[in-house]
Parts: sequence; C-alpha cells; structure tokens
Amino acid sequence: MKLPKEKHVHIFDFDNTLCKSNGMVKIFDTEFGHDFYFTATEYSDWREERYVERFPDRYEMDFTEFTGYPLNGVAIQGTMTLLKVLLLSEEDLCVLVTGRDELSGPRAWLLNNEIDVDKMILICSGNPDKRMSYESVINTLQPSAITVYEDSLPAINQCKEVCTKYHVPFDSKHIIP
Repeated sequence: MKLPKEKHVHIFDFDNTLCKSNGMVKIFDTEFGHDFYFTATEYSDWREERYVERFPDRYEMDFTEFTGYPLNGVAIQGTMTLLKVLLLSEEDLCVLVTGRDELSGPRAWLLNNEIDVDKMILICSGNPDKRMSYESVINTLQPSAITVYEDSLPAINQCKEVCTKYHVPFDSKHIIP
C-alpha cells in the first residue's frame, strides 16, 4: 500500500457502523444471579460507566455472538457506500478499528460485501477501549487528519482524546444504525 504525502485517515468501527447484526453481549450478574444482554453499542456505553472495574468479580461476560462471522449481518448502506468511495481515493486511507478480539469474521463479511480489504488496515482492540489502537494508527500512519465513524460515543471521545494528544485534526460521524 503506497501512502500519500498528506494522509486523511478515516477510521471505521465494524459492529453497528458498517454491519448491523443480531449479536448480543450476554452478561451474568453473579450478585443477583441473572443474565442481561446488550447490543455492541449498549455494551460500550455500559463499560464506560466502569462497572466491571468497580466490581471485578460481579460480572461474567460472554462475547460468543461477536466472534467470527456476524450473526445475520446486514450492511449499513450509508457507511458502506462511503467506505467504498474512500477506498478509491488517492488522498484517503481507511482503517477498521473494532472492539472485537479477532478479525477473521469482519474481514470475511467485508469481502462478501464487496469491500477491498487489501486497501485498508484492519485492527482489533479486543475491548471497548480503543485508545491504544488509535495511538497505533497515528504513530504508524502519521495522518494529517482523522475522521472516525462510530456508533459508540465513548469510542468517539477516545479517538478525540488521542488526536488531541498528538495534535491531529479530528472529526467524527456518529452512526446511529
């Protein structure tokens, strides 16, 4: 991949930004003995409240539905179309940063939806805190600007925080699937 001199990096989330699925995070509350479920977006918001850190032995989490190929994954047309257009640009670079802990499912899904993944960088953070992934993007690509496309406001704020740290112009598009 040849990098342009001025690099506007576009960072796309996967779940609920490019792909809408039926996946749910299952959480078992050991204190009250019951399960509850979150979509990917709801889970990110819940994690931002730091319940897991404040009560480390209380919650057991199951991410099975976010492993591998997305369950009943449907393309979110607006962001998918934008991604396809940006992949044709000489001045723009596209990066996928997902909170998933593996990339094989998202990669296969993107390929099946006619996305040329060889023209992108794929990164998994393994959890809703994507700061280290954003740091890697900035330090590796040295962008002139970043735009992040995300369904999660906490992830948008994390990207903004890292861009501010490195003095990289930042913009965001909050995707509501």
